[in-house]
Amino acid sequence: MTMHKPMRRSSLIGPWGVGAIVPFPNDESLMIAGLDMWRYNNTEKFVIRDERLEKRLGIKELRYPPEYMERNADPENFHLTIPAVRFPRWYYCPFCGTMRKTTYYEVQPECDAYQWEHGRKCNAKSKYRKKMIPERFVVICPEGHIDDFPVAEWIHHDSGKVYDDTKCKIRRSTGGTSAGLSGVFYECSCGVKKSISGATRPGALKRIAYKCKGAKPWLGMYRDDEKQCSSEPEDIRVVLRGATNVWFANTISSIYIPTNGEESNLKIVGIVNEIFDVLNNSRTDGKFDRKFINMYAQTKNVDSDKLYEAILEKAEAIEGVHEVNENTSEEEYRFAEYKILSKSSGNDAQEFYSVNHPISEYSAAIQDFFQSISLVPKLRETRAFVGFSRLKPNTLSIAESKKMLRLGSGNWLPAIATMGEGIFIDFNKEKLQTWAQNKKVRNRVRKMSDSFKNSFYGKGLQGELRPEYVILHTFSHILINQLSFECGYGSSSIRERIYCGLDNHKFDMAGVLVYTASGDSEGSLGGLVRQGEKGRIEDTIVSALRNALWCSSDPVCIQSLGQGTDSCNLAACHNCAILPETCCENGNRLLDRGVLIGTLENPEMGYFGNIRQI
Repeated sequence: MTMHKPMRRSSLIGPWGVGAIVPFPNDESLMIAGLDMWRYNNTEKFVIRDERLEKRLGIKELRYPPEYMERNADPENFHLTIPAVRFPRWYYCPFCGTMRKTTYYEVQPECDAYQWEHGRKCNAKSKYRKKMIPERFVVICPEGHIDDFPVAEWIHHDSGKVYDDTKCKIRRSTGGTSAGLSGVFYECSCGVKKSISGATRPGALKRIAYKCKGAKPWLGMYRDDEKQCSSEPEDIRVVLRGATNVWFANTISSIYIPTNGEESNLKIVGIVNEIFDVLNNSRTDGKFDRKFINMYAQTKNVDSDKLYEAILEKAEAIEGVHEVNENTSEEEYRFAEYKILSKSSGNDAQEFYSVNHPISEYSAAIQDFFQSISLVPKLRETRAFVGFSRLKPNTLSIAESKKMLRLGSGNWLPAIATMGEGIFIDFNKEKLQTWAQNKKVRNRVRKMSDSFKNSFYGKGLQGELRPEYVILHTFSHILINQLSFECGYGSSSIRERIYCGLDNHKFDMAGVLVYTASGDSEGSLGGLVRQGEKGRIEDTIVSALRNALWCSSDPVCIQSLGQGTDSCNLAACHNCAILPETCCENGNRLLDRGVLIGTLENPEMGYFGNIRQI
């Protein structure tokens, strides 16, 4: 079914997407249908080009979600809508308590507004005829299945009576002295009555011999008879339909990398595009024909050395794209971005443009800590929706995640692309590695590492957590806070991207990209890049570090032995280093001001410990 209710495209990547329960006005609850049901008239208008991300996801296209438009705006696509199914199926009357079980498609797409509302009227014999509302409780399992709460099975278990859907009528009521679940009752016309108390406890459904049916409402499946759910009965949980663990989006983001070399001369870029395929196919021992390049440069009246360099740049970028696949690790994928960000790349006519400045151009106050700073006036971030999970965040591979989104095969995934700007700061790797070998630093980070390994999110950690990641992550947070004060951006509109391995040194990178990619006018006005210019960024960094010296929750914060989610932070709280969830790529975990500016007992331990003397 479809409903003409406005929804932003970005919402279909998160917090809502395929398989998510969306609360609509007038107590309507719908679940976004699978990609098999999404329809486009002219897909070319919705395609997002990012070859590197497409290779990693194993698909041919990325597409914007359909968007409802007025006929005058787009005559060809004006009527596009997002399909949905009705879920949960159990409805009850808030006046008399009468319950009725609908189907996923009970109200047809062609019904008018009156029929839509009339279809939800209570059919009990009453002069009030109140509109029925969906049940609050649903059942979810670790494999991503979701089903209605087994009302009939719950109240008839151990009652000695059998539920007959042709005769039994169930009524829902609330009352008693408790405002909790013990005050919610189900009563059947056969005389059985039972409260819902205890239903949300682990293993509650095991006691009534309930087994997951493998239901996938977003794909129109009541049950999966071909592949039985392997979840243990005690792992199946009863939760509120609006609970946060009902749906976790699995998204993968990418910074677009240009493949036309770093040369800003548009004429040379055009020449490279003209002759690259011919040159690439006629390589000898992997080398380009330099004589042909010199001759072509002379006929086009351009510098042959610059043309040759631009060709090498494009070859390097394209080779990187072809090496990417579904098994590429996140660190390896980001390493290609790191190499582009750490030098001047692209041009103002492309969707990526960065200008690198060696740290020697900046004030001596920050020269010891960093290697270079790149200003990025233009960048494009693409976020693709790959799949989802329930109960806990996704741990499946990309190939397995994609199977959750459709019944058949498909070569595309929904995504959104946003333009923005940013500042990339490349750290001094030699100084960083020397600092990370400090015994006091490693002992302090080990506390965070142990807590992280014991959490759900740290199960994939192979070795010890690297101090380098912790300091880059914490520095990113305090810098975003300071930039939001000085530039006027809302902190939620600035994002971070950390270029550093969590537990390995396989890829030699240590950088931080803070950027705007909010999807609206905020983030494309140049304020962030202007703040990164020499004479400005120095004061911003120094101010951020000085503010980190003291938190309004100190000394409690700086002396903390573990705080935040799963105790994965040390000296980091909402008063100093915690950011809105949209900013942080690690859920506000692995933060510590102690390794940044030192502690009360060991001020010299901090990487920026001498900030007190600046």
